[in-house]
Amino acid sequence: MNITLSVIFFVHGVHIFDGLIDLLENDSQYKSSNMVRKGINWVHQSPDNVLVFFQCMCYAHIASALLGIFGALRLHKWLVIPLALFELVYFLGITIAHIVLMIMLKKQINLGLLIILTLVGSFYCLFAGYNCVTCIAMFQIICLVKSPKYRQLYGEDPFHPIPLRRPHGSYDSVQQFRILGMPDDTDIDEQKRLAKLGLWPNRQPRVISVIPVQMPSVHLKWWQQQALDKDDQLEDSAVLRNWQRGELLTGAAGEAERKNALNRRYAEAHYYGRH
Repeated sequence: MNITLSVIFFVHGVHIFDGLIDLLENDSQYKSSNMVRKGINWVHQSPDNVLVFFQCMCYAHIASALLGIFGALRLHKWLVIPLALFELVYFLGITIAHIVLMIMLKKQINLGLLIILTLVGSFYCLFAGYNCVTCIAMFQIICLVKSPKYRQLYGEDPFHPIPLRRPHGSYDSVQQFRILGMPDDTDIDEQKRLAKLGLWPNRQPRVISVIPVQMPSVHLKWWQQQALDKDDQLEDSAVLRNWQRGELLTGAAGEAERKNALNRRYAEAHYYGRH
């Protein structure tokens, strides 16, 4: 990026700022700003100084990048700081320039093009900020790998760390977790084929146990319980086995049967009424 800017400055000179200067001079909000007027006058009055300044900035950025690469390889954390500073300045500069440029262009271009330019510029600003953050992360990583605790655990060479081993009976080392094997039940095609045949899923049917409801017991008199059991006794009685029920009610045993029938109806009404 810096090499490309350096070549552009060598080829075109300060004329690459002509479009930006026209926008600033035609904008009612920024043309009267002292900082903007000083910048425009500097470009018009000292174009050689402007080119020297920007060329020095480009090559200083390249030198800081090379110094940061050397510091990362040799684990010298302070050699990464110049690159982080250059990236921070570049991020702030490109962000401010993007905001100002979008404010000026909103009055001269349509809304669709303005949205596209805003998104593209915003992503580039995020990329510049990401470069700055990575430099800071590299500084923290170098501090970590050069710490005494890290060297005690992984050795002196961070590029070839020693595998961490757990001594027998040690509770301070990393615990080894046992991974349980899972059945291979992820073949969707096989599952569909078995499902059509009624063989999948192969699960045992659930057994549902039903607990009967405990009904409160009803205490009946002996003659009421005898009346409820009278039908069974009539079926099994050797004396009355050849008699029909209607004949018993109208015959010699009719009086006793009528009493039993009344007692049975009373017992049934009392028993089922409680339930």
